[in-house]
Amino acid sequence: MVNVDIEHLAEAINRELTIYSAEVTDTIKRGTKEHMDDLVKKTKATAPVGRRKKHYRNNITSKMTEESINGVTYTWYVKGPDYRLSHLLENGHATKKGGRVEGTHFIAQASDEVISSYTQWIEEVLRNG
Repeated sequence: MVNVDIEHLAEAINRELTIYSAEVTDTIKRGTKEHMDDLVKKTKATAPVGRRKKHYRNNITSKMTEESINGVTYTWYVKGPDYRLSHLLENGHATKKGGRVEGTHFIAQASDEVISSYTQWIEEVLRNG
């Protein structure tokens, strides 16, 4: 424990909070990447496979869309011409003969699972520093 004069208390608190903030931000940036990779892996594993030669699941990926000193933003997406299928596979669609194909909800299931583990992990990081 360090003894601090009362005149320098605000400065010492500010310095410690800056160090804590930098450590937490770096940890959260690394963990966000890991959780996004987990989301990509889970959606690839549960994505439906159709009769097409190219598989939809092979084009599922993510990318970092923004990074600042306060955090990082990743985007989950589907590459190439298959990006159009995401909405149809997730929510269902009408068939040529007037029927309906129910959605698989594979994106929602994977994201709900990853988001709950991510929020628990964030809370733990903030508690433990």
